Formats: sequence, C-alpha cells, structure tokens
Amino acid sequence: MRKKTAFVVAFCVISLFLFAQKPLLNLKYEQNYTPTYNEIIEMYELLDAKYENATLVEIGGTDIGKPLHTFIINSEPEFNPETIKAQGKSVLLINNGIHPGEPCGIDASLEFADNILCNADNLAEILQNTVLVIIPAYNIGGLLNRSAYNRSGQTTPYETGFRGNAGNLDLNRDFAKCDSENARSFNRLFTLWDPDVFLDTHTTNGSEHQYSVTLIAPSPDMFPPSQEKFIREKLLPNLYNTMKKGEYELIPYVNWMYSDPKKGIMMTQETSRYSSGYANLFNCYGMMTENHVYKDYTDRVKSCYQFIEVLAKFTSANSEEIIKSRQTGIEESMAAETYSINFEVDTTQFEMLEFKGYEVDNQQISPVTGLPRFGYDKTRPYTEKIPFYDVYNATEEIKIPEYYILPQTWQRVIERLELNEIEFTRLPKDTTMEVEVYYIDEYSDANRLNNGHYFHEKVTTTSEVQKVKYYAGDLIIPVRQKKIKYLLEQLEPKARDSFFRWNFFDQVLDQREYFSSYGFEENALKYLNEHPEFRKEFEKKRKTDTEFAKNHRAQLSYIYNNSEWAEKTYKRYPVARIY
Repeated sequence: MRKKTAFVVAFCVISLFLFAQKPLLNLKYEQNYTPTYNEIIEMYELLDAKYENATLVEIGGTDIGKPLHTFIINSEPEFNPETIKAQGKSVLLINNGIHPGEPCGIDASLEFADNILCNADNLAEILQNTVLVIIPAYNIGGLLNRSAYNRSGQTTPYETGFRGNAGNLDLNRDFAKCDSENARSFNRLFTLWDPDVFLDTHTTNGSEHQYSVTLIAPSPDMFPPSQEKFIREKLLPNLYNTMKKGEYELIPYVNWMYSDPKKGIMMTQETSRYSSGYANLFNCYGMMTENHVYKDYTDRVKSCYQFIEVLAKFTSANSEEIIKSRQTGIEESMAAETYSINFEVDTTQFEMLEFKGYEVDNQQISPVTGLPRFGYDKTRPYTEKIPFYDVYNATEEIKIPEYYILPQTWQRVIERLELNEIEFTRLPKDTTMEVEVYYIDEYSDANRLNNGHYFHEKVTTTSEVQKVKYYAGDLIIPVRQKKIKYLLEQLEPKARDSFFRWNFFDQVLDQREYFSSYGFEENALKYLNEHPEFRKEFEKKRKTDTEFAKNHRAQLSYIYNNSEWAEKTYKRYPVARIY
C-alpha cells in the first residue's frame, strides 16, 4: 500500500466529512450505455488518483489473463484488512458483472463510489463504521465478449458482455468448486477480507411485475439461531421498509410456487455454488439484487444504486451488532451437535405480502407466430396480498464429527481447503485408525452437463465403522473451527453442493478389480467350504430366490461381493469421520 504522511491523513479525514466535492465520473446509463471493461478500470483509476482514502488493487488472476481488481474505500488511507478489523469496522463487499449482460450494478457501484468519495448527500458518514470493497467487474472474459446480441430478451443497454466467462463457465455456479481462476481469486479475496455483509448485483428476466429491483435475501433457516433472528427481525424489515421510503420499492425475488404469482412466491435458498450461498458458509450476510430486465436501464441502475446506498447505511448504522451477531453465530455453529444439509419449503407457513403485478394472460396471440402464448396484460396492473413462503424445514441432518480424515491423494480438494484457509494438520507417520466411513449406495446424474460436470443429483449413503490405513501426510481436519459450515457443506457427500456432487471423488465410483466366472470358480468353491455359515446363507438364497438360482454369474457375484475379495474401497467415500 502507498505510504501516507500524517498531514495528508489528517487533511483527508477532515475534508472527507466537511467538504462535499463534485462527482468526477461521466456515466452514460441514461443514454442506455454501460462502460466497457477498459472504461470501468479507467474510471476507478481516476477515483484512486484523486482520493487518498480509496485505492484500486489487483487481487488475483482471471481465466482471460486480466487481473481481478478490488476498489477499497475507507474513511482514511488505511487498506489493510487486519488493521481495519482491529479498528472494529465492518466490511461490505460488493460484486459486479458476474453476468456481464446484467451490468446495472457496474454503473451503480461506480456512481456510488464517486458520490461517497465526494461526500454527496453526506454519504461519507457511512465510512466511519464501514469499509467498502467493490469488485468493479468479476467476469472479465465475458465483459470483453461485448455485443448487441448477447441478451435476446433485453433491449437496453444497447451493448453488453456475455454470460459465460473465457472458459464458457457460468461463474455464478463456481464459487465452491472453483473450476475458474476467477473463483480461486474470489476465494482468496473473501478469505482475506472476511466480509460481514456481501452483495452480488444481477438482472433477472423472470416474471413480469411493477418492481425495478428484487432481492434474494440470506435465507434465515440456513443460519444459526441468533443470526436467523437478526435476519428476520432486523436486517430484512429494515431493508424493505427503507427502500419503500425511496423512489424504488423492494420485493423478494419473484420465485413462483405455481404458474401465477397471485398463488404465492417463495424465498430462494442459495447454496454454495452461488456467490451469496458461498458467503453464507462463513456466517456472512450474503444476498443478491435481481433488477427487472423489462424496466428501462436507467431505472435498473438507479434502483440498484438505491439498494446499495440503503444496504451500506444499514451496515454502518448497525456495524457493531452485525459483527457481534456473526461472531455469536459462528460460536453457535461450532457448538452444535447436528447440522442440516437439506431443506424443503414449508407450504403451511407463509406471510401475506403486498404485491404489485400484472394480470397473467395465457391467451395472447404471438405477433411472430400467430399462435397463443403465455404473457401478461400490462393494461391490467393490480396490487394484491399474496402468500410469501419464507420458511424452510430441514429434511436431513447429520451428526457433526470432531474430525475429518482426508487422504493426501485428493489434491484438488486440498487446494480448495487451502484457498479458504481451513485449519488442518498432517499425520506425522503411517498409522491405522478406527473411523466411520460412508458408502455411496446410489447416485443419479443430471441428464445434461452443468458447467462441465455431470452433477450427482440424488445421493444415498450408508455408514459403517472400519479400521483404515492412513499415511504420513494425510490430513486431520478439526471440524469445530471458525469455518465449520464450509467444511460440512463441502465434505458431507449429501450436502447440496458438496465436492462429491461436483465429481471431485468420482474415481471411487469405479470398480478396479473384477472376477472371471471361469477363473473364480475354484476359489469360490474353496471359500464356501471354508466358511460353512456363509455357505448356509448362500444355499438359503438359492432356495428362496428362483431367478438367482438360475443365474450362474449372479451366484458367483454374490460370493465375490460378500467375501474378502470384494473391494472395500469401491464406492467408499474417501473422507472419513471421527467423533
């Protein structure tokens, strides 16, 4: 970081709060123009050059070879995360341009940075308690792939970037699995700053309604009790009520329960593939804005700006409580006996929410095909109370182990643990340990590729206690550490975005040894003769199962799979548990 003199520091802090200056940037979103990648960086460089209490920093690489930047804004020229945390300040991290065809957050963040630095409307007061860390543009590869034809359902702005990154990945499915260099840089950044509040800015082309901005909020049921209470009783009511006082009202993301929002919408739960779901793994309050694509671009930018301002003011005004609630939540997570790894929405619990929509009309005639189409009648707006389902019930819980044991061969997993600074030690020598292991009984894959993976959609397991040989260098991971939620979500195979589901352990699903019917015959007979109790079970099955009795291969397979010849490692999940 740049060295500052005491005089410059004092002058900067005094002038920051006493003297409002003119905005520096010339944004053109009202002309339906969003800046290019180079223009974005140049504008942040202008702000960096003018203001001593802001700096633009390269924090890692991306798949396109361009650096990933953060723009840090403080009340003073101090940009070291540890120092800032020691001062008791909260950190608000804002991510933009993950889908470059949805650029309103890019423009809104530029304008907000400009205004807070020149102290327009006394915005600089926010910085007394909170530091802002802005990612100007996350998906740089997609941003450079600029065209007027990247968003078929969007008319403004005229040109935007492309959804996929340089490797054609959807980066908002990559935060846990980290296939991209962008995600690996983000994991390092998130670990460095450990933000208290996180916002990712998006645009949605979902249902038609009267709102310019919607919110995917942190799902309360995915947090420990104290944080759940804070979200339900303070965070969300404050954000919605404050937005309602401004020009743009806020509504929960319109996630339909049925074919018509009048029948109800439900809260969206984001898992660790998504940026906000990843943030929540660290007891951070992660959320997404989803601006409404059918609104004018000016309205999308201004409503996004309004939310950023409301969120920043809330974070600053409640900084101490936010920090304390996170710490309490982490302590509660570490002390828990069980952990919920799967949820479903509770259709019996809901609140009635005022919703401003348009009447659904599925008898419209398409001007393109001349055939009936689904649509909305914008000449028939309505304001009605609709059900909002915001309660999720756990459908599966696991008992939290004290340790995970991870063999060192699984380097791709270890790399991701290291990116997130997970605490672990290594075995000093070879040893045999009694551990609980999972076996993958069943799994089903998606019918189509998901970001280069055949995601395991359905996973069932059984567990048993075994003595397993481990070697010097294998990992012993204490589970009850600050990042316990990350460990449980990524290493429990049935968790919704676990490393197993994303194919990190697929090698264990392959059988390495088999038997030849001809070659195994002699050993099979010998085994039956040496194990009379097993032979009784075998003969009983032959008598009671007629299909089995007629199938030579099936009978040999039964002997093979129930004998010492069977591979213990086949379908045995490599991450073992110790209680």
